Amino acid sequence: MADFLIWLGVGVLAVCACLRAWRRWAPVSFWYVLGFPVKAVMVYGTWRAVASGCGLSKRRRRWRWSVPGFPGWGAE
Repeated sequence: MADFLIWLGVGVLAVCACLRAWRRWAPVSFWYVLGFPVKAVMVYGTWRAVASGCGLSKRRRRWRWSVPGFPGWGAE
């Protein structure tokens, strides 16, 4: 078991070193392959909470009791 943990630690360090080198010497390809997808998933995962906290999203009502063409005639 201890041998496995040692090899696992060495493997994790090697992967981290490779990713860091890739980011340093080829930032554009790193962004397209790894950076952008990770950031997109993070934004997608937190968008609902951020939008509701900022007041950007409103719950859709089933029935609309306003007249859409006339401003000031309905509940806004």
